[in-house]
Amino acid sequence: MRNSRPPTRLILGASPPSPRRDPRFGPGPRSRGPGLSVLAAASLLVLAFLAPAGARAETEASETSLGERAMETVRYLSEEIGVRPAGSEADREAAQYLAEQFASMGYSVDVDPFRFRARSPGTTQNVVARYPSEDPRLPLVIVGAHYDSVPTGPGANDNASGTAAVIELARLLAADPIPGVAVRYVAFGAEELGLLGSQHLVDNLSLLDRARLRLMISMDMLSVGEQPAFHGSEPWLSHALARAWSQGWEPVVMPPNFARMSDHGPFLQAGLPGIFFYWTDDPCWHLACDVSSRVNPQAIELMDAIAAELIRIAAEP
Repeated sequence: MRNSRPPTRLILGASPPSPRRDPRFGPGPRSRGPGLSVLAAASLLVLAFLAPAGARAETEASETSLGERAMETVRYLSEEIGVRPAGSEADREAAQYLAEQFASMGYSVDVDPFRFRARSPGTTQNVVARYPSEDPRLPLVIVGAHYDSVPTGPGANDNASGTAAVIELARLLAADPIPGVAVRYVAFGAEELGLLGSQHLVDNLSLLDRARLRLMISMDMLSVGEQPAFHGSEPWLSHALARAWSQGWEPVVMPPNFARMSDHGPFLQAGLPGIFFYWTDDPCWHLACDVSSRVNPQAIELMDAIAAELIRIAAEP
């Protein structure tokens, strides 16, 4: 999340009528326990489209869960690479790692460099992944997260957690694409300098892509805190709140001043639909204690499941 965060004044999201637990989504707050990651993995496999019960059980036993895979990315970015401010060698190493991850799933990957002048001049990049045969007639969803960190901390929650969520959502939908929608995945550079990577992408978005964009999802600081939280456009905000409520959570709506606190901000400012996925509230924000051992992989699983459901809704005529 970008710097100069205002004091958090969270407003409880209104509960939809008669919320019910839905097995497609990650665990609710009262279901934490030793078997949580297996249960969450099963929910995501259902979301990834209806494997038979027997096959689902076999997959649970033989495959690593989404949350466990996400933690590999969190640890690599925050421990192997570590502090990675925009324009640094570590920043470029992180971008290369993410490009390789997307390419290994079969995506077409563009590394898009851009210059910045915040604090001191430099060059960083966005990493953009898309289906090689993306159909320009389909509605478009962009899912993104910034991968840079502040110089004062290794950025495990802010924002290796969001970056890992994007990587694992891309992996999930590479195996089982949602029909009727084109999805692009973006690792944004220079968010911590003022949302510069997402602004660069919005400034260079084609007229066709602007016209067909149904939703931009920004994943930022997903894994430390007590509650899922959201900010952004309707009806997407209501959809996200309803799905979190259905899992027994009490999601919160972030106040209006969060419109410029993550990479959905430039989209909203351009009149494009966007939503910010967040988790309240991390006392190690922008500090050296933002380390991987504090990251909750089940929170990443929940947010990826909600993101996948929003993409499915975006695909509807």
